[in-house]
Amino acid sequence: MNSLRLVLCASMALGAVFAPAPVVQAAEPVEELERVALLDLQRCLTQTKEGKRAKKELERTFAKGQLRIEKKAKTLEQSFRDLQAKAPMLAQAELMKRQQELMAAEQEVQQLSAELERKVANDEAQLTETIYEKVEEIVKQVALEDKLQVVLVRSQLNIMYFNPQLDITNRVIVRYDKKHK
Repeated sequence: MNSLRLVLCASMALGAVFAPAPVVQAAEPVEELERVALLDLQRCLTQTKEGKRAKKELERTFAKGQLRIEKKAKTLEQSFRDLQAKAPMLAQAELMKRQQELMAAEQEVQQLSAELERKVANDEAQLTETIYEKVEEIVKQVALEDKLQVVLVRSQLNIMYFNPQLDITNRVIVRYDKKHK
């Protein structure tokens, strides 16, 4: 009797494990691709008027900083050549002192270069975040108007092909430029 119970329990347990999964149906059918859109976020960041202005400002900041660094580097190079020419005439203590000054100046140039890169990267991140937030607001408006269910960010890494009619990027850029002059 116990073995019969064990067989029945085992078959019920196996039946539960191997039973077909219940079929799940959507509450309401989703219309085909009409409720999906794609957005090229990179184009929004670089082709809006604000994005273009931001890029120019970043380039100006970088160029100005780079010019300052190049000026210091030229001065350092000239000082190095001068020291090489005068080295035979200088006392050992004076030569070491000037070499240390040059090394300190070289470190300063390297530090200025690193600071410039950090500044440009931080400025770019802040500007990108600002534009992204504004783009997101416009995308939500377009999605509500067009009754979109999903707006995907288009990228070659995750979308190999799409119907160009699904791309709302140009609409978003035009609205962005109208709203954020």
